[in-house]
Amino acid sequence: MKQLTHRRLASIAGYLILGVFTYIVFAGGFVVSLGHSPIVIAIIGVWLIGLTYESVREWKSAYSADSEEQRFDFPKDTLSFLSLFLGTLITFWISVDLGHGAVVASGLVGIFAAAFLKPYAAPIFSGSFVGMASSQVFGYPGMALAGVIAGGVFVLSKHVFNGFGGKLGTIAWSGCVFAALIMGKPLLTGEVPGWDVGWLLLVYCIAGAAVTFILSVWFGQGAVMASGMVGLAAGLLLPALHGPALGGTLAVGVYSASFAGMSGTNRFEKAYWLAIGGVMVTLAFMYSAPFMGGGGGKLGTIAFGSMIGVRGLMEIGMHLQRLLGKTEQESEVAANN
Repeated sequence: MKQLTHRRLASIAGYLILGVFTYIVFAGGFVVSLGHSPIVIAIIGVWLIGLTYESVREWKSAYSADSEEQRFDFPKDTLSFLSLFLGTLITFWISVDLGHGAVVASGLVGIFAAAFLKPYAAPIFSGSFVGMASSQVFGYPGMALAGVIAGGVFVLSKHVFNGFGGKLGTIAWSGCVFAALIMGKPLLTGEVPGWDVGWLLLVYCIAGAAVTFILSVWFGQGAVMASGMVGLAAGLLLPALHGPALGGTLAVGVYSASFAGMSGTNRFEKAYWLAIGGVMVTLAFMYSAPFMGGGGGKLGTIAFGSMIGVRGLMEIGMHLQRLLGKTEQESEVAANN
């Protein structure tokens, strides 16, 4: 049995935090979906299988992780922590005090970080997701607490689930939920959107995920810049095109899908996998609406679980292909003999 060193314990803690918060969204969404379309129930159920399969594979990496690269790097990790904290407060200020809204505020912060503070763009962007929290739940003290917690989770989880878009948001959401629990603040509830909105969400989410990946990988903009650009465009254009209420909902959905598009080529090589992920982002966005709203980072958690599920289903499919190929070869050998 491997010795549980502090490096391995940190990776395991990061893995468990991200994994549990992701399951809250997807298991909860599955329960909500039980009162709706059988097709939706089946899709989310299959996705949960993929999510579970890939999570088990990732656990092996987290448990076996114990390299010198994973030790606590005081200057870099401390600066990452502080960057996330500042990203939280600045985004909340732009969103609430300046009145630009959460999507535009986060998009602006992400673009600025990617352009001028690239070494710390990821923690700043993660902090911007914390700062997207609703002012109905949090004020500045709550945001400060959430930013501190999320900063700690960022450092703990730096070597697990890398390459899956939405990880930064899941880190943020864990900070917000823990802060809400500590402060005794109830999170918000909502309603499942109807499919008159759902079909629009589906189209925009598929496009948002694919376009973000294309900007990030094909055009070399990087994940943070690409997502920030898509989020800012959605936050400015969709309310103008569809009206403030519907357009605002669509912008939030697109921004969630853009986090899926932040996935790395180490996990997905083709843009169509991100488009498939956009389908699950749509369903998870819709069917997780009734619970635990108002905490920044939930959109990223939706994207994170969606892309882990895609990867898990890919791996299951490849495994079945290998088994079928092996069975066919054995049948041919038996026939020849």
